[in-house]
Amino acid sequence: MTKKILVIDDDPALAKIMRIGLRAHGYLVTTTMRGLDGLELIAQDPPDIAVVDLGLPDIYGSDLVVEARKFFRGAIVILSAFGDENSKVRSLNSGADDYVTKPFGMREFEARLRALNRRLEVGSLHVNRIISSGDLELNLSRHTVLVAQSQEIRLTVKEFDLLWYLIENEGRICTHQLILNTIWGQGYEESHYVRVYINRLRSKLGTEGDHIVNIPGVGYFWNPNI
Repeated sequence: MTKKILVIDDDPALAKIMRIGLRAHGYLVTTTMRGLDGLELIAQDPPDIAVVDLGLPDIYGSDLVVEARKFFRGAIVILSAFGDENSKVRSLNSGADDYVTKPFGMREFEARLRALNRRLEVGSLHVNRIISSGDLELNLSRHTVLVAQSQEIRLTVKEFDLLWYLIENEGRICTHQLILNTIWGQGYEESHYVRVYINRLRSKLGTEGDHIVNIPGVGYFWNPNI
């Protein structure tokens, strides 16, 4: 299925390059230079992936992500000229799924998009397949999570992927690098991605988040008996 991408960036040259490059890889691409216009587009015609520049003229990129996450579950990629860890962690905490530092090559960027899409495409093969652990119920085709068969927990694409992965490997230690390779793709070494997402998952899951056990300096595992 063709993926829809919305690029929100006020650099017309970069937006043009991305539009041409991504369309060449089969994506449907829409671009806008203003953040508030992009937010409206996300609400009216949700893309599969939103690409958001941090330095927009009318709203800071991470603030846009916070607003979008109130209703948007698709993937969000942040673009920024700042590559320090603090900037990445702040963006991930706002609800972004990935962070790409400018300048970047289109081959690398498209590879990151493939990694974002991969688990969604795997999930689409599991028509109405449901897995359960304790009071949690995951619908792999709809990407929904229910607690006690009633309360829905709203998770983003990556949050769902991470929860699914941990439950799939119940009782087995998933190292930081293994999680990065599986959920974000080969070549990722940013362990703070895992830390931020585990914290977000625990927060959203409430008491169910206690099933995620930390092995300091190693990784995490899912223990349904806690």
